Amino acid sequence: MLMVVDYSPSDVRIWSFRQARGGRCPVLFVKKSDEIQDDKSLKGYINSIAGKNKIDAISFRVLFGGDYFAGPTFIGARFFSRFAKLIDLFPFYVPLTLEMLKKFQRVFPGIPLIAFFETSFFLRLPDEEKYYALPFEYYRNSKIKKWGFHGIFHEANAGYFPAKDKTISVVFDKQTTICAICDKRPLSISLGYTPLEGVMSRTACGALDPGIVFYLMNVHNFSIYEIDEMLKKESGFKGLTGYDMELNDMLKLNGKDDKVSLAFDVFRSQILKHIGDGISVMGGLNNMVFSGNCAKAFSPIIYSTLKKLSFLGINVLHLPWDSNKNFNGITSGESKIQAYLNKTGLAEIILQKSRHMKYSGKREKAPKA
Repeated sequence: MLMVVDYSPSDVRIWSFRQARGGRCPVLFVKKSDEIQDDKSLKGYINSIAGKNKIDAISFRVLFGGDYFAGPTFIGARFFSRFAKLIDLFPFYVPLTLEMLKKFQRVFPGIPLIAFFETSFFLRLPDEEKYYALPFEYYRNSKIKKWGFHGIFHEANAGYFPAKDKTISVVFDKQTTICAICDKRPLSISLGYTPLEGVMSRTACGALDPGIVFYLMNVHNFSIYEIDEMLKKESGFKGLTGYDMELNDMLKLNGKDDKVSLAFDVFRSQILKHIGDGISVMGGLNNMVFSGNCAKAFSPIIYSTLKKLSFLGINVLHLPWDSNKNFNGITSGESKIQAYLNKTGLAEIILQKSRHMKYSGKREKAPKA
């Protein structure tokens, strides 16, 4: 039995994969983080999920790996010493995650623990994409550069095609990201140093003229804390519509409510611009893949986006895209560029990679920072 853990300060999401007819069947369990703070409660909770099944490995989704982790890594003493060095870069998330991982190691000392990082894939970004045009001393002192996000999804999406193919990967999640990939290497990524860059989200603004921040501070007397709150929690879809609701629900109002329609038009426009940026840096395009937790629900947005790109020779199939497959084509055979909807979940992707590491014994080494 394999488990995949997605930890946050508010809750812990655990998928258990038991052998079932036709493959492994994922079962999701959700628990508030403060309900499993001590070793005893953690052991009891995990054992209640496993039942009589033997746990072969536990894998973890980790949001940030800095320069220290170039791929999935087995968790041990060397891992902890390196991960602790990231506290200054991510002071809210890293200490809590470090404590949680140490707890798992204490409670389950004989079980392989594997960390998968959302940022590892982007360590190979070209320098011209990685750095901002700021005084370089701020990179040396504070590591201000593009770290990227959703690397687990983007790398998996590129894996469906030959290495030389030029692929645009779009991940629809709480934060939408767009990545251009060629030779299995990322050449551009929409999200950079913080989640405020790139495409707008439910409550965050996305890419913004930095002069607006100074205008709000000087003219409207916003404090730095009020600006931070507004850009992260009061902007995006919520800011444009005034509605504090999940995007899946807001999508039902698209075309019926003018404010919602405008918000989705802005959203799609930002996605198109990042797709265009990716095509430019690759010098062409062979494939597009749409994935993520919200990908299936966002089929109408994907369809309208591909229709906007029809001048590239993309011939998108009409909705609905009914298929029982996790990975299916959504363009016709005559389309010059093929597009796909990948409904494979994050836990399933991590499971597949975990099995490869466990049975092959392959362990990726991190570069020297």
